[in-house]
Amino acid sequence: MNKEQKIIVRIGSLEYEQLERLLFSRYPDKEWATFLRFGWRESSEALVFTSVGIDPPESGDVDERVGHVKILEPYTLRVALAAESHPFAIGVAHSHPEDYPPHPSGIDDDMDSYYSEYFVGFTHERPYLSLIVSKFDGQIVMSGRAFDKNRCKIVHRFIVERTPVQTWPKTGVGPSSMDHGRTARLTAAFGEEASARLRVATVAVIGAGGTGSMAIEVLARAGVGNLIIVDPDHITESNLERVHGSQPAHVAQGMPKVLIAREHALSINAECEIKAYLAALPQKEVVDAIVTADVAIGCTDQQHSRLALSDLCTRYLVPVIDCGVMLEGAEGAVTGQIIQLVRFLSADPCALCRDMIIPQRLAQELMSEGEKSARRAAAEKAIMRGEDPDPYWQGVPQLNTVGYLTGAAGALAAAYAIGWISGRFDPPFARLQMNIVEKCFDVQEVVMSAKHQCACSRVRGWADQGAADAFISPPPHWPPAKILA
Repeated sequence: MNKEQKIIVRIGSLEYEQLERLLFSRYPDKEWATFLRFGWRESSEALVFTSVGIDPPESGDVDERVGHVKILEPYTLRVALAAESHPFAIGVAHSHPEDYPPHPSGIDDDMDSYYSEYFVGFTHERPYLSLIVSKFDGQIVMSGRAFDKNRCKIVHRFIVERTPVQTWPKTGVGPSSMDHGRTARLTAAFGEEASARLRVATVAVIGAGGTGSMAIEVLARAGVGNLIIVDPDHITESNLERVHGSQPAHVAQGMPKVLIAREHALSINAECEIKAYLAALPQKEVVDAIVTADVAIGCTDQQHSRLALSDLCTRYLVPVIDCGVMLEGAEGAVTGQIIQLVRFLSADPCALCRDMIIPQRLAQELMSEGEKSARRAAAEKAIMRGEDPDPYWQGVPQLNTVGYLTGAAGALAAAYAIGWISGRFDPPFARLQMNIVEKCFDVQEVVMSAKHQCACSRVRGWADQGAADAFISPPPHWPPAKILA
C-alpha cells in the first residue's frame, strides 16, 4: 500500500443496527465487543472494507465481570476456525464508555497486536480490522485500524448505510466560502452539522445527460464537496435541450458530457473536487471510484449501467438512487410523462429481482458493433421470410423525453442523496413512479421481494470476494476508461 491509499469502512444498516445493540448493551459505563466479517476491495487509492455479517458473542465468550473488554479464548478460536471455511477478513468491534473518545487504549493496542498475528494462520494473509465505537458529545463516533501486509493504517472514513457517523479523529471541516451566501438557506433549514457533512461527502453520478446534469447542478449548489461523474458519450445537438451547462460550441468541439458537467459544476462551486470518467459501468476504474462514494445516483437508461449499480449496492453497500423518465402518447396526444425513482439499499431486492432488466436488451447493449450489425441483418432476413425477427434482434423503441422532465427527475434524485448524507430525511419508498399529467401525479409505489434463487440475497457485502457472482462484467471491445480530470 502506498502512502496515499485511504482506508474506508462501509457498514450496512442491518449490521449497524445489530452492532449498536450489542456494543451499547452495557452502557453508559461498561464496554462490550463482537467479531465481524468483512469483504474488501483494494485499488491504488483506497482499501475499502464492507460488512458481511456479525459473529456475536455467546454466553461466556466475553468476561462480564470486568468493565473493559476481555474476549475469552473459546470465542477467538471459534471465529478463527470459521475463517478457514469462508473468504472474508476478520474484524473486531468494541465500545468505549459514553463520552470517552474512541481512541485506542493500551489494552486495545495489546489486543490488536495479538490478533493481527494470531489470525494470520487461519486467514492466509487476509486483512484484520479493529474498530472502536462510542457515544461522544451526543454523536456516534467510530475509529479503526486496518492491519494488512504487515502494516497498520488508520481508518480514514466510516460510511454507514442511511446513518451519518463521525469518524475519529475528527478532521474539523472549516466553513466554506459559500456558507454565508449560496448555501445559507440550506444551512438554515438543515443545520450547520448537515452542511458540514455535505462538504466532506462524495457523490457519484452515473450519466451526465439530462437527468445527470441536473443532479450534478443541484449537488454542486448544495455544497457537496466531491463529485464522481461517469459517462462514455460526447454531446450532440439533440442533447442541448436537456443537458444543463451545454452550449452549441460544445457540440462543435465534440466535447465529452463529463467535461461539460465538470465545467458547469465548477462554475457553481469552485471548491468542489471532481473526477470525470469517460467510461461506463462496470469498468474497473469506475468501480474503484464509486465504492468510495457516500451515495451513487443512476441517471442512465442503459440496462447494463442500472444492473451494475444494483450489483455495486449489493456487494459494496453503496446506497443508490436510480432515476428514469419516459413519455407515452396516443393519437397525437401525450398521455403519460413518467418519472421513476428507485431506491437500492443492500438489503433491497436487486434490479433483476424487481424485473427492471430485459435480458435480450441487456445482451444487445453489450454486443460489439459488428455483432449488432450482423444481428440486425439476420432480423431483416427473418422478416423477409415471414418469420419472427426477435430471436435475432429486438428493436428498442426510442424513449424520447424532454428537458423539464429529465430535470425534475435529476433534481429529485439529488434531493434524496442530500437527505441521506445530511441525515435529515430518508427516501420513503422502494420504487416510486409518478405521472405528472395524471390527477395528483398518480403516484404509485411498486414493492417487490427478492427472488429466492437470486445471488443478491447471498452476497450482500461480499465485495470482491463475491466477484464470481457479479451480475455483469465489461465486454473486451469497450474502449479503455479515461480519467479526464
